[in-house]
Amino acid sequence: MIILNMEKEYRYSLDNRRGANFIHICPNCGKREFKRYIGNTTMEYIAEDVGKCNRLIKCGFHKPPKVHFQEHPEEKTKRNELYRKKRQPKSPININEKDYDIIDEKYVKISMWNKRYINTFTIWLFKLIGNNPHYGIGVIKDVVQKYYLGGSHRINGAVVFWQRDYNNQIRTGKIMLYNQRTGKRIKDENRPNMINWVHYYLKKEHRLKADFKLKQCFYGEHLLKKYPNAIVAVFESEKTAIVASIIFPDLVCIASGGLGGLNLQKCKVLAHRHVIFFPDLGCYQQWKAKVEGISKHIFFASYSINDVLEDNATEEERAGGLDLCDYIIKSLTNNN
Repeated sequence: MIILNMEKEYRYSLDNRRGANFIHICPNCGKREFKRYIGNTTMEYIAEDVGKCNRLIKCGFHKPPKVHFQEHPEEKTKRNELYRKKRQPKSPININEKDYDIIDEKYVKISMWNKRYINTFTIWLFKLIGNNPHYGIGVIKDVVQKYYLGGSHRINGAVVFWQRDYNNQIRTGKIMLYNQRTGKRIKDENRPNMINWVHYYLKKEHRLKADFKLKQCFYGEHLLKKYPNAIVAVFESEKTAIVASIIFPDLVCIASGGLGGLNLQKCKVLAHRHVIFFPDLGCYQQWKAKVEGISKHIFFASYSINDVLEDNATEEERAGGLDLCDYIIKSLTNNN
């Protein structure tokens, strides 16, 4: 079993980027085995001797930032000021660029009226987490409101994952049906890859114009504005983002909506943020390539692609196609 641990955010960390340019000459032993400390917000090195030698036995040299700033208190003051400036939240790029249509807020309210939010997905959440003594029913009620988990009258028992953007406007809603016992998605046997969308039904019913222009956003994107300084965790599925938000409440958990849902346009709202990307099992290399390409156009305060699944999954787990949510659920049930 893999248990995911979220570490505390530190101002400095060892530069673990790969490549000859990131391995330096050790000031103690003279070998090219030295990793320097780098600012996680400023992305700048400190001094040439502030770092750690990889030759732990033969050399063992390690000078952390704390020691350096004790020796140079004036530099600490200067860097603290730079850190504060970098930490100030900035408006994402083209956040008000309007080349899309939106859906009236009333449809979200309708989907949550008269306890319609009690659907197969939320029933599964109540059973999994609401009955867990570490969390309780109140936590589930909070997450229902936080992510606007609605219900659909078009597909009995289905949940609606509303895509609410940075400016709190509704782009669309994804309608999905889950097994309330296992939490697994129930697919149409005739159309297993078919996704049902709110905008599709509203157009069909002539409640939206025929040329409605859809531009999707991250699921949970509205939370970025509410928590401007929090670390952002990007997952593939809406289900995983919701469960992760309960387990890791200090993170802003959002979802791309699938493997192909991560793109440059969506990521503009992540500019100047600290971001951790969590690809599902078997998708690490694809997301890594995507994120590295996106980072050439968007400045992240810091970013990383989490590889805990890729490095630790068993062959049986790979064959079963388990995703990140499955591992979180395992840790919950085993610790209950």
